[in-house]
Amino acid sequence: MDTQCASAHSATVLNIRLKCVTKRIAQIDLNMPMLYAITHVLRSWRLFLALLIGITLASTFFAGIDIKANATAKQALEQDLSQVYVDMVASLPNMRPGDIINASKDVAGLSGVAGVEAISFFEIPIGSLANDAFVDLARIVGIQNHSRVYDGWLGRPREIGENETYVLKDSVLAQKVAVGDGIPVNISIYQYQGPPVFVALNLTVKGFAQLDDKSESIVLGDYSIPYYQVVYPQSYELRTTNALIVDWEKTVQRVLDTLWRLYPSSGQVGTNLLIYLNRNALINPWDVTTSITNIRALQAQIQTRTMAGYSFQNNLDMVLTSFRFKSQGIQFSFMFLSLPIFFMAWYVGTTVSDVSFSLRRREIGLLSTKGFSRGQIRGIFLTETIMLGLLGGLLGVLGGFLLNPLFSQAGTEMLLNPQVISLYTLVSTLIFGVIIALLSTYSSAKRASRLATVDALREYLPTEEMKPYKRRWPWVAFILGTYKLIIFLFGVNVTVLLTKINMAGQNFILMIFIGIAAAIDYALTYIGPLLFFWGATKLFIQSSLKFQELTTRVARFLGDLGALATKNVRRNPARSAAIAFLIALIISYGAQVTTQLASEQDFNTRTVYAQVGADVSVYVNSPNEAKNVSLMVLANVSTSVENSTIEYSLSSTSTGANYVAVNMKAVEPESWLRVAYYDGDMFTGNSAEAAFQSLLTEKDAIILEKSIAKLLDLHLGDFITLTVGNTSKKMNVVGYFGPETGDEQGTVSQYWSFVSEELYEEVGTSVNVYSTRMLLKLKPGENGTAVAENIRSLGLNVSRVDSFAEEYARSQSDVATMGSLDAQRLGIVFAVLAASVGTSLVSVVSMRERSREATIMSVKGLSYKQLVVMFLTENLAVVTFAIVLGISVGFVAAYGNISATNSFTASTAIIKHRLIFPVDAALVLISCVALIIVSTILPILIISRGYVTKLERMVRLR
Repeated sequence: MDTQCASAHSATVLNIRLKCVTKRIAQIDLNMPMLYAITHVLRSWRLFLALLIGITLASTFFAGIDIKANATAKQALEQDLSQVYVDMVASLPNMRPGDIINASKDVAGLSGVAGVEAISFFEIPIGSLANDAFVDLARIVGIQNHSRVYDGWLGRPREIGENETYVLKDSVLAQKVAVGDGIPVNISIYQYQGPPVFVALNLTVKGFAQLDDKSESIVLGDYSIPYYQVVYPQSYELRTTNALIVDWEKTVQRVLDTLWRLYPSSGQVGTNLLIYLNRNALINPWDVTTSITNIRALQAQIQTRTMAGYSFQNNLDMVLTSFRFKSQGIQFSFMFLSLPIFFMAWYVGTTVSDVSFSLRRREIGLLSTKGFSRGQIRGIFLTETIMLGLLGGLLGVLGGFLLNPLFSQAGTEMLLNPQVISLYTLVSTLIFGVIIALLSTYSSAKRASRLATVDALREYLPTEEMKPYKRRWPWVAFILGTYKLIIFLFGVNVTVLLTKINMAGQNFILMIFIGIAAAIDYALTYIGPLLFFWGATKLFIQSSLKFQELTTRVARFLGDLGALATKNVRRNPARSAAIAFLIALIISYGAQVTTQLASEQDFNTRTVYAQVGADVSVYVNSPNEAKNVSLMVLANVSTSVENSTIEYSLSSTSTGANYVAVNMKAVEPESWLRVAYYDGDMFTGNSAEAAFQSLLTEKDAIILEKSIAKLLDLHLGDFITLTVGNTSKKMNVVGYFGPETGDEQGTVSQYWSFVSEELYEEVGTSVNVYSTRMLLKLKPGENGTAVAENIRSLGLNVSRVDSFAEEYARSQSDVATMGSLDAQRLGIVFAVLAASVGTSLVSVVSMRERSREATIMSVKGLSYKQLVVMFLTENLAVVTFAIVLGISVGFVAAYGNISATNSFTASTAIIKHRLIFPVDAALVLISCVALIIVSTILPILIISRGYVTKLERMVRLR
């Protein structure tokens, strides 16, 4: 052997030297499990490579999900911090201008402070240009020459002179004054004794301030975006206060001096110290607790120097405190979403380990004959497992490191960030790899240690019959899984149903049983398909001949090869059941997740459309100007607009015993149907087209809100008498709109009813119109954001312009939500990869197990093609069955989950989830199925080729 090792120069030199090394290591002391485990891993590296790949994939996904959660948390924190315009605000009560300046300098000198500015403000009635009469309330804002308001000021002025002002461009006052006009401002200062003193300012308009959102918010006193604006941005409107911007040093300081001299405690002019911090130095997104401590310590120092006391606003502290819980929620949700992938990785490892156990039976028998105890044999297996787990964990960390940009989607700048892949990630991934490896091989190691020597030396072990008590569990799993699939198929929400039963019964014992049943049903929502697959494969593949009989019938056209293949399937029923379970589960997971993601995306899109009302909506301040505004808008954007219509929102009340408030939209029926967004299921009783046709032909018709119709027990063709303005109208109900919900007292509408625009024109000015909007439908391919910006720039008397494009982009900007969706998409990829690798590895190991049998068949005359056909028939029967089962159950589960979601909101939501399966989702599912099939076929084609020897092929060619 030594001579052979020294003279090896062929292509097999690596294998020969490897055998030499392992032999020398083995000669040291084969009685030691550690040394034997190392030598066996080196000797049979191809066998262990199968298990190692599965562990590496699972560890890579584990590390990647941890990276994804960390990166998402960091991005979520950055998003939250971006909503904070001013980090800290110290209110300075009744301070002299000199003291304000000194306090600013003291605070600016603190470590961690990036900038400080003083801003003073007061609200006061202002006079008109002609007769000094009251016009409106205005906010006078004094800013310093280094104010950050200038950062977002388009066309920033070089300076603001004494008694000069810039009017906020979007305010009402901006439409009433021109450059050069004077705006008189009189400030009344009340003294302890004597009459009040008036400080007169005659401000000259130097221009109009066009500010971005941040600068405008600072001027208006909104130093951070409220929570409800972030969650419901379409419902928030920036105030259009009359704001006059003046210079603090040249104009406001004189007013402050006068106030301090006459009445120091008047508080008539408020002053805030706006403090901007060095966020990079103080905030560590990976250590929020320390960041909060740093911020609070700096706050204490600032309060000491400004004497702000309780008049202090720490905007960063509020964000960081809430984010601490948000970050934990992100971590938990990501790990929860990853549980199916980890389960699949464990099952792949278990299946591969069981197959490798069959290949090592003879080795186990030889170890037993050499005197190895059961504990030593088990120790050898577990030692090999720990080594593979550690190696797989390390490779998983490396894989997560290399795939970091894919997981984090933050670009290559995150690739080398040590905080993203921390020591915690490294250690936890190694532990995870070892745990997955131990869980995957423990059962096989236990079986190996208990295997009798005579059984270990056999070529094939007879199939172990399942004991009676073990047969019950597959039946229990199958029945529970089937129950949940039936619930899914009929779209029943058991929790809602049981709650209604409980409310009707009002019995304590019944409530306990209902609670238990609801908890079981909720758990089955997640594990029901898994139980169904496990029970079905155990009962119909492993423990029954039915599947083999069906396979025989299908493969009958193959003749003797088909019969031989179906007989071989019965040789390893547990393995066939395991592969079927694995493939069915992963295909079902892929079908379910892709469908639900597509449905959720569709739901979000339709929700935003319903909120906006059309592609673009323009809110007009005065209903009397609606038609003129419409003409001016169309004159400027006509090339982009396909159709337009106007909605008038008005209120009315019903007469009779039940006093009901009815909110109505007066529309032109034909144009509204062409322009406005609506779903067909919003309208019931009649279709939307039929109902609006009735509005067109009958002026006194109404499409009544369904909750009001239910409350008043009104049916199609019935009449409801409404008081609209000063007119009483008897309205014919021609359809219903919205869900069956509303105030039980019948006093308030949740949604609205539709009437004809002719009715509005008839009642005229007597009706209260609380909202008027113009809806625009754009031509295909037009940019809604650009159209909305164009309309805003016209300077029309409108309060707001919304576009679907802007609102949809805003709805997709939440980092935490989009991060969880990305994690689910990555989960599909890794689940399919795990299934493909598992199927491929099991096929490879199974083919190696049958190498002697295949060689004998080849020698007896079976060609390469016949061998391939036989092996494919064995494997593809199981794979095809599993794929069909997985796709069917996946769609049923997706439909059930969507139906359950709708049942929770059926009485309140106007937009409902719907089951859709777009082309991109179909492509993902087809790719999954194709990868599974390829991973089954490819190993058979490659390994079968090796069974046909070169000599045999040469003989056949002759």
